[in-house]
Amino acid sequence: MKWMDVTWKIHPRMTMWPGSSQPVFERTSTHEKDGLQSSHVSFSAHAGTHIDAPRHFIPGGATIDEIPVEILAGPCLLLDVSGCSLIEPSHLANVEWKGIERVVFRTDNSALPMEGDFQEKYTALSLEAAKYLIERGIKLVGIDYLSIEKYEPDSDFAVHKALLGAGVVIVEGLKLKDLAPGRYYLMALPLLLEGSDGSPARVLLGKDD
Repeated sequence: MKWMDVTWKIHPRMTMWPGSSQPVFERTSTHEKDGLQSSHVSFSAHAGTHIDAPRHFIPGGATIDEIPVEILAGPCLLLDVSGCSLIEPSHLANVEWKGIERVVFRTDNSALPMEGDFQEKYTALSLEAAKYLIERGIKLVGIDYLSIEKYEPDSDFAVHKALLGAGVVIVEGLKLKDLAPGRYYLMALPLLLEGSDGSPARVLLGKDD
């Protein structure tokens, strides 16, 4: 199987959700002074390529360390929905969903930089499309920007609440620009942060040679 890394590197200049602090990397030891290199790092649980656990918006929902690994690894469908600003049920109607439990969306977001200013206009998932996926038994949904949901300063985060409330894991900030649509094997591995609402993750998509 050929594996493709669809994870963005975490670094101090990366794009962050408005109001979130940039990642901080501090060298606590250096080769020149101490004979070894050690570092202290600080960043949001939702920095870069990351996973939203239900606890992010659902009181009492599962935390990142409680998500079953069976959800985070398995067959996955990558759909190309380029050309739209909001993913609607009409974009999903002709898909064969039988046997599909994980889906990731490649959108026009894949052309957006992941350094510098946050882009408020990006392709997102509509609430109706979220409900459509829930009804079809989807357990994990991913997208190629920092949120699955349309940016609104006064948002009630209805899409997040619908998906996470149904136990659907959300993976955001995927690096999908060079990947063709089709079926893959997904591994999305978060840090086991006790009680956390999310975590940066190393996400891989595999395809048979």
